[in-house]
Amino acid sequence: MRKIKILTGILLALLICTSAQAKLPETYKEFKARYQTEGKTVEGAVKLYFEAVFVFMNEATRKEGGKMLRYALYSDRPIERSTYYATFVERMKDPDYNYAFRSYAEGSTPENNYSMSPDDFEIMYAGKPVKDPGGYLRVPLESSGADSPRIIWVKQYDDGLWYVINNAATYVQVKEPKAVQIQRSHAHDADYDDDEEDDLTTKTEKTDSPDIELTNPAPNPDMPPEDGFDW
Repeated sequence: MRKIKILTGILLALLICTSAQAKLPETYKEFKARYQTEGKTVEGAVKLYFEAVFVFMNEATRKEGGKMLRYALYSDRPIERSTYYATFVERMKDPDYNYAFRSYAEGSTPENNYSMSPDDFEIMYAGKPVKDPGGYLRVPLESSGADSPRIIWVKQYDDGLWYVINNAATYVQVKEPKAVQIQRSHAHDADYDDDEEDDLTTKTEKTDSPDIELTNPAPNPDMPPEDGFDW
């Protein structure tokens, strides 16, 4: 009986621990502490990058999210003051566009409007990382809204941790969510107008162009060249 109670206690503790780790970090201090462990692997660094993105997307936690992203991207300045990351920041803030980031989470699809839980998600990979002659790794991510892998670059620094040093592919447009597609198909029907009368033209002008903002200057000398790898 005592052994059963002990085992039950251990299982409960594990469940609590797992649940706690699944939640988004609330502060930069918490994020940085986790990074010292989870950032030792490529997958851990990529996951933490996306967690920082979701923290930033929430206006209430945006300040802390900005610090997290600066760390995860190994940026020498706040991302909101960097011309290189201007489009990245704009698209995270735009509720009509930031579903692109959710498309990398398992279970999210255009049909379910890229539904996922920022507190409990896994990133989809399209293959193993490939080493570049410059010492970088090309990591192919799978997006449920794209027909081909999206490549991000990571690098391991002297501290033994991995950092995302080219994230441009993560904010390129993906297929529109089903709800947006339906709304656009009924754009001529006044019965579908909402109270705010959103400008649908702005929403429909975004295209699935794979080279959007990929030619911006590098944020630091460690930025790898543009990705010409044929996946």
